[in-house]
Parts: sequence; structure tokens; C-alpha cells
Amino acid sequence: MTDGVAARFTTEVGSDQSATNIRRLQPLRVLLSGQDRRFIRVTAFLLALRGYDVTEAEPGEAVHAAARHRADVVVLESGLSRAVAASRVAQLGALAAAPAVVMVTDDGKNLWSGQPTVEKWTPLEQLVGAIESASLTRRLPAAEAASQ
Repeated sequence: MTDGVAARFTTEVGSDQSATNIRRLQPLRVLLSGQDRRFIRVTAFLLALRGYDVTEAEPGEAVHAAARHRADVVVLESGLSRAVAASRVAQLGALAAAPAVVMVTDDGKNLWSGQPTVEKWTPLEQLVGAIESASLTRRLPAAEAASQ
């Protein structure tokens, strides 16, 4: 279990199944956006219980909210048309501090090549795994990358 201040997760190292616990100094910032308000609210509540810093945004405000809250990961519920969702993913990727994006679909079909995708109402462990994996592949802003 997490302690509310830092989230723990395990990573696979190559083909070795050895697990490493990593503690964050700050909780992972997750932005949830989509048209299904029930899904967004339930997911926000459950992720907050796990120690994530969760923000909710209307679909049209996802890009601005991600920039404003400096989201590490954006979870997009793709009840939108594919063209609108693809546009949002591109806009999020163009931000100076581009967040990782996890797509949530109704049908479970992974039609988003290159994007982590989970089915809506999937077990929380699966969504958390997708969020954690996506956060590890997030492109760092130029200022953060220079300091490392």
C-alpha cells in the first residue's frame, strides 16, 4: 500500500523479474479527462486513495488543465471521436512539459498505436500499471532534462 505522500511501484529490468521499490518525493500528478463523468469521478477517487495528486478536467479543457497543473500523466477517456482525441493527444505532446497520455476506450480495442490503452472499468491495478509505465516514458521538459 502507499503512504499518501509517495507512491510505490515495481519495474521490470530487462527480462529479469527483480522488483525495485521506488519512493517519490512528490505524488504523481494525474489529470483525468473525459465525457463519462461517473467514470472520471470514481477513478479520481480511487487514484487519490492510492496517493496520486488527481485533477479532473472537461474534455475541451484537458490541454489547458494539463499545462496549468503540470500533469505527469493525462488519462483521456476517449468517448470523443477519434479525430478529436488524436488532436488532443497531439496538443498535449506539444506542451513544454508534455505529459504522458493513457487512452481509455469503451470497447478495449487498442486502436491507438504507440499510446498506452486500457478498457474503461478495467481493474484498478491495470490502470495504475498503465499510468506508472506511461510516467516512466514521459519526455522531460528541457529545463528538467538539463538538471539531470
